[in-house]
Amino acid sequence: MSPQITITSLKNFIKYSYLDFLDNYLYSIIMIVLYIFTVIVCALVSLALVGFITVQIVAIFTADAPFVPIPKDLEDEIVENLGLNSESVFYDLGCGDGRILIKAVEKYPGIKCVGVEIAYLPYSLAKFYTRKYKNIEIRRQNVFKTDLTSATHIFAYLYPKAMTELWPIVKEQCKPGTILMSCDFEVENVQPNKIIQTKITNSKRGQRLSVYEV
Repeated sequence: MSPQITITSLKNFIKYSYLDFLDNYLYSIIMIVLYIFTVIVCALVSLALVGFITVQIVAIFTADAPFVPIPKDLEDEIVENLGLNSESVFYDLGCGDGRILIKAVEKYPGIKCVGVEIAYLPYSLAKFYTRKYKNIEIRRQNVFKTDLTSATHIFAYLYPKAMTELWPIVKEQCKPGTILMSCDFEVENVQPNKIIQTKITNSKRGQRLSVYEV
């Protein structure tokens, strides 16, 4: 074997080994950078998501209409005692996931229903659950800024302070004979036209329905 061939082979071996080392080194650097970038992006997205969900949960339970679902056994009683008919325009203020609206439409298919919800999560649930019902409209609004002029019947599950703030708005916007029903909480210093003791026995919620007429 020629010494020249051996030296040339050695040079080629060193050359290609060095190039392979550079390729592997650069590949490792690129992969590390990509990994760090992915971790940072995921962390930022997770923080944003957690922050968003936290804000929404706080809004749900601290708003004037906290998302505390009506007991399932009470849904039919609410719809029956509202005095709805096929010509009614029914508003649910703080509608949560829209369950009362669905009950109303199932019992009175010709009714027009509007659900108002400010918290994004229950609003999204209501939009999803009512998507098949063309006569249910879900609005993401503040209940105190909603136009109620077309309402004939209103249901609200709000805190007493909120109910007291809502009543003058209802009286101002709605025509005589409009019904406002509240679950559990009453309008302060206003005598209801009717108080209905419900048939609920397995929950402390939903024991009483207060009915007011404009």
